[in-house]
Amino acid sequence: MKFIVFWEYNADEIVVVIKKFQKLENERKKYPEIISGPFMFNGEAKGITVCNAESDEQIVNLHLYHQPELRLSFVPIMNPETALDLISQKK
Repeated sequence: MKFIVFWEYNADEIVVVIKKFQKLENERKKYPEIISGPFMFNGEAKGITVCNAESDEQIVNLHLYHQPELRLSFVPIMNPETALDLISQKK
């Protein structure tokens, strides 16, 4: 499932956060696939990433990997066609 991941960090830990993002690329299979981002909000210690998780385990792994420096919040997203198909099946 696709998610927008909202993340926030302590500005004093920016170096650690960036290094962890870079290292994450070497261990990609344990974590959700990054579709777009990460993007930082200008002037703020937070941002977003769009990802695709194949399992709940990938999401938990990502939370554990980034703690305690990064706080993550996952919001599921889908394209309108998929939503319409799901709604039609429920009727």
